[in-house]
Order: sequence, then C-alpha cells, then structure tokens
Amino acid sequence: MVFALILGGLIAHGVALNGSFKTMDDEISIVNNQDLRSFSSLGRIFTGSFFNGDNTYYRPLVTFSFLLDYQIAGLKPFFYYLSNLLLHLANAVLLFFTFNIFLKRKFSNFAAALLFVVHPVQWEAVANIAGRSILLCAFWQFAAFLLYLRYVARPRLDPRRKAYYAGSLLAFSLALLSKESAVVLPFLIAGYEYWMGRRHKGKILTAQAAGRILPLVMVAAGYLLLRKILGITNVSFWPSAQYLVLGVLTFLSSVLVYLRVFILPVDLHFDRTTAYFTGFADWGVWLTLAAVVIFGSMAGHYHRQWSRRAKFLLFWFAATLLPVAQLIPLPAHAGYAATADHFFYIPSAGLFAFFVLAARTVFARAIRRGAVSRRSSRFFAAAVFIYFLLFTAGQNLHAVHELSMFEKSLSYDPQNTRVRICYALALAKVGLFAQAEQEFRKVLAAEPWDTRARIGFAKSLCDQGKCLEAVFEYEAIPDAGNMQGLLEDNLKYTYDAVIRQYQKRLSDGPRNSQLHYSLGVMYAKTGRSREAVREYLQALRIEPRGRATLYNLGALLESGPQPELAVAYFKKVIAFGREEDQLTEYAYRHLAKIYERRGQPRRARAYFQAAEKIAGKG
Repeated sequence: MVFALILGGLIAHGVALNGSFKTMDDEISIVNNQDLRSFSSLGRIFTGSFFNGDNTYYRPLVTFSFLLDYQIAGLKPFFYYLSNLLLHLANAVLLFFTFNIFLKRKFSNFAAALLFVVHPVQWEAVANIAGRSILLCAFWQFAAFLLYLRYVARPRLDPRRKAYYAGSLLAFSLALLSKESAVVLPFLIAGYEYWMGRRHKGKILTAQAAGRILPLVMVAAGYLLLRKILGITNVSFWPSAQYLVLGVLTFLSSVLVYLRVFILPVDLHFDRTTAYFTGFADWGVWLTLAAVVIFGSMAGHYHRQWSRRAKFLLFWFAATLLPVAQLIPLPAHAGYAATADHFFYIPSAGLFAFFVLAARTVFARAIRRGAVSRRSSRFFAAAVFIYFLLFTAGQNLHAVHELSMFEKSLSYDPQNTRVRICYALALAKVGLFAQAEQEFRKVLAAEPWDTRARIGFAKSLCDQGKCLEAVFEYEAIPDAGNMQGLLEDNLKYTYDAVIRQYQKRLSDGPRNSQLHYSLGVMYAKTGRSREAVREYLQALRIEPRGRATLYNLGALLESGPQPELAVAYFKKVIAFGREEDQLTEYAYRHLAKIYERRGQPRRARAYFQAAEKIAGKG
C-alpha cells in the first residue's frame, strides 16, 4: 500500500518537477539569497528572520533545506521541486501509519492517505517551491503526532516508550522551526486525548493527559521566547474587536468555499484571496453566519450519532486551521485576506480521513440494505481517486508554465497585486518588458507604496532603454527595507547604463554642455569624483555661467584639498543668479559650513543668515 501511495503521488505531481523559479518568494529566499552559498552562514540562518529584515517569520529549517538543495544542485529548480515532492510523499506515508492507529482498517487508512496525496487542493504546496515551509512543517508535525501516538500506545514499562516521547518533542521543535503554524500541535493532541485517549470507567485520565501535554506546551513557550530574544516579533493585531470579528467571518466564508473545493475543485488558482467583509451590512456576513448556525445546529442534533473518531477528525480540521483563521490579520493585499490553497494542506488530512470514515459508514449501510453492491462501491471509490489524480496532474501541468499560472489567477482575482507583480516579473523574464511595465503600473496605481513593484517597474523601464526614468523611480524609494540590497544593485547597474548612453551621445555631438553636466551627475552618484569634475569642467567650457554645474562642482571640491576652489564656484552661483532662489540659498549654506570649518564664525554666520533670509521668503 505504501508503494501505491508513492506511485499515486508521483503520477499526480511528477509533472511539477519541470517547473522554474516562479514567485517573488523564490527570488528572495533562493535565487538572491547569499546565505545559501556556504555553510558558514548557518549562524545567520538560525538567528535571523526568514525574509531578511522583516522580523515577521522565523523559519530557519526551511532556509537550511534550501541551503542543502543549493549545495547539491546550485540553482537548478528541478531538485528544489524534487525535495518538495519527496516531502509530500513522506507526509502521505506518515499519515498512513498515523491513521492506522485509530482508523484501524487498512483500506480506510490507505484511502485517506491516498486522498491526501492525490487531491488537487495540494497542488500549491507541492508545485511551488515556496510551499516548502508548509511541507516541512507538516512532515515534522505528522511525525511528532505519530510518535506521540506510539508513546501512549506502549506499555508503561516498555523501554522504547520514552524514546518515542523524546522523539515527539524533538519533531515538534523542528516543526516550529519550519513554520509557526505548528504551535497548535499541543491543542491537537489535547483533542486526541479528549476523544481518543485512554479511559477508565468512561472517564478521561485528564491529569495524566495534562502531564503528557505540558512538555509540548513548554516547547512552544520556549520557541516563542527564542523569537523574542532574536527580535523576530513583528506581528500585527486588529485595531478593534469589530475588525477581528469581520476578519474571522471572512475566514469562515473562505472555509465554505474550500468545503466545495474539496469535492469539486474547479477554480484552483495561485494565491487565492477573499475580500474582507467591511461591515455588518454586507450580505456575505449574514450568509456566512447562517451557514455557521445551520452547521452548528446539525452538529448539535446529530453529534451523539458520530463516533469519537469522527469528532476528533473534525477537530483536527478546525484546530489546524486556527493559525490562518484571521485571529491576527493575514492580508494578501489591500482589502483582501490571504486564503491560499496551501493553508489547507495540514487541515485537509483530518477532513479527508473524516470523508473516508463517513463514506465507509454510508456504503456499509447501503450494502446491508442491498442498495449497492460491494463491487459498485469499489468502482465508485476508484473513479473518485482517478478523477482527483487526473485533475491534480492537469493542475500541475498548468502550474509548470508560470505565465499561464499567473494569468489564470488574475482572471479569478484581478485585484491581487502580489500575483500581478509575479506576473510582471515573469513577463520581464521572457523579454516582454513593455507588458511588464504596464502590469507594474497597475500595481502602483493601486498600491503606490509597494517597494517590490516600484523596483520592478524601474527595472522594466531600464530594460527598455528608459534608464533615466528608471533612476528617478529608484531614487523615489525612501526605504527599501529587506530589498535594500536589490535596490542598490539595480541602481548601480542603471547608473552605469545611463553613463554609457551619455558617452555614446557625446561621441556623436561633443559640444553639448547639458550632456557633460548630466554625465558628471551620474559619475558623482557612482562615487567617481574625478570623472565627474572632468565632465563639469567640460560643461563650463561650453557654458561658463551654468549655475547647476558650478554648484555641483563646488559640492564635489568642498571636502577636497583645495576648498578655496569650492568657495569660488559657490560665489559664482550666487553672482550669476538673477534672483535669490533655492540654488542661491544652498550655495550660502555651503559657504557657511566651509567658513565654520576654517574657524571664521563671523563670516559663517553671515552666510547662514543670508540663507535663512531666502528660506524665510519661500
């Protein structure tokens, strides 16, 4: 059966191995991540945030797994996808052995694990390298849960019992280092103890169960303390209880969508989002509440007929959804909640097992009544699995082609700026720079503060030869945050491109003071002061009264060995000005600083007062 699980997973997801680095996360965490180049960066990996500088996510084990991939294969995406697929297959095998403990029947265990491995809803976690965090977290979380089940199932005097428990604690620690959502594992185990744990005369051994769960809680507390010590604590909260309620209701509405997707997965797309409810007048709020009330009423009415296994599996689904339940804001972009398909990777395991348990009960009753035969029930089960397997293979085939993947996502959610940025980057990658520019413009029209989009937009301009426009866009970014390195690299490249353009134009027509001046500015921006001075002097030979050239030349020479030359140029800026303007004000301020450094406070004060007088008029 394990072989069949692996074979089914390979057929369903094998085509994803042909993918490329597609998303912004791939670029940041792999392609442009210098920490993957050497094992000497392990210290930074285990003490820094996942996206350098944002201090929101702490996932060192994910970065470490990327480091191993890089050391083995460099930047060949095939091996990164292979790691994802192997993790997914391993997760299915772990679930098979986990379900074997409390579903008891091998075919049911196999069916639940097979449904998990081939269902189309898993495509996003497997077919996108950035899904590594959820795959790795699931692996360690499933391992921790399985080891805990083995621990409680062993006789008290079994020498292996303590090893299972220690292994569970270790696996839980590794799950937390993979993704913060693993923090719900103690809650999940508490649910298992409540519904499935050992009982004495019908009563749960709560004291013993609490004693077993407490060390897990302590591991979670230690993880949170570690994040506090490292300063990785950038967490947002809702501004009021009303926003919190509306956020949770938005999440519940997305769960209703996914319950349909589990059965009829016809609209799967990358980075699914859901518009936040903005008030209680929104009809969607009341539809969601009505659905919750109906489900709650049915559960209350029929829960006595449900087995403890069924109740626990539903609890699994609910408990593992808590980290993405919008209890803290998880926005995808302005006005939209992140409700991505991969959010349901771990919760789906409980739901699939519940579906198998329910189907087994329904078909058993139907067979007893003679409504269906065993053969027809097996045929139905096979048809369901083949349907899901083929659907998943098709979805993965679609995902291999990044342009079509992003286009499909935007057709469902045209407001998704994160996907639009990815789409624009993909367009630029294949040389469609003008189209990339238009996509970046759409993003900036909606979110002008988006640094990633601004950098991408400037790059698309530069790629079309509009390098000076690109410089203006780059220089308009006040703080690039964790993208500062990328901004500086792009800006340096663009400065060099502009310099080459100016040099070419000067070779065609050297008697152009403005071109010499502009070339001097670019040289100055790149720290090439000597070349900048040369170009400014060339400009002055053609246009001796060029005040901007005189000012820039003075600013360059001010801190040099001959500051008196700077004084002469600043005085010319003032003398050639027909009226007292901003350039005159700045020249006065520079003169004030020069004389202050010379130890001539009276002259410095006079120039400073002259500058302040002009500023006061403005």
